[in-house]
Amino acid sequence: MAKYSMLIDLTRCVGCHGCTVACQAEYGLEPGQRFTKVERYEFGTFPEVGGAVITTQCMHCDQAPCVKVCPTGASYKRPDGLVMVDEEKCIGCRYCLTACPYDARTFNRDRRVAQKCSFCYARVAEGKGPACAVTCMAGARIFGDTEDANSEISKVAARKKALRVPGTNIMYVVPKNLDRSLLPKDASVPGFVSLWKDTIQPAGKALMGATAGAVLLSLMVHSVKPKESHGNAADNTGRKGDGDGRK
Repeated sequence: MAKYSMLIDLTRCVGCHGCTVACQAEYGLEPGQRFTKVERYEFGTFPEVGGAVITTQCMHCDQAPCVKVCPTGASYKRPDGLVMVDEEKCIGCRYCLTACPYDARTFNRDRRVAQKCSFCYARVAEGKGPACAVTCMAGARIFGDTEDANSEISKVAARKKALRVPGTNIMYVVPKNLDRSLLPKDASVPGFVSLWKDTIQPAGKALMGATAGAVLLSLMVHSVKPKESHGNAADNTGRKGDGDGRK
């Protein structure tokens, strides 16, 4: 069985946003919707300063919190590593958006469904690479089967000592001077996800049925999730740009 991953070589990435635009075109996203994000960072103090470009997307977690909280099975994990969304089953409760530790999902308000990077599974099924990887002019993105030792991604990962973000199917080749705390954090299942899955969700299903209970208990899930400070990492390690390079 194949195990698909994406390798992102940050020593080659130039921050051109080509991956973002290619993804938007492939999925027909609105200008403000992005499955693939490009962030610019500065770190250190003068005169010892550095900069970095880091791209992020759905990390296709091994133990995906979005899958655990989905009340209908719309979010699911495939044996080949891909985390997917079955839009026919999605009821628009947005639990998955709340549960995702990487803020990697968007909500289509017109269709009332959750959406995310799927590693362009339809293209992969046709023998093509994901749009972001094919478009990357710097060759900073490599997609493939890490179970195959002879695949390009396996060979590059070994040669360049790529770092896999633990619990995910995303790897990075990291520049020597990069503050590694700027990389996406290790995958973990937030405590509120277990609370919802083991206690709140079963109670809701028992009382009101799966769909009705899921919709009614949406506010409970959002109220249980702890609020995170998004400024701490940037304050401690440097300043974070807005994706367009502005500080």
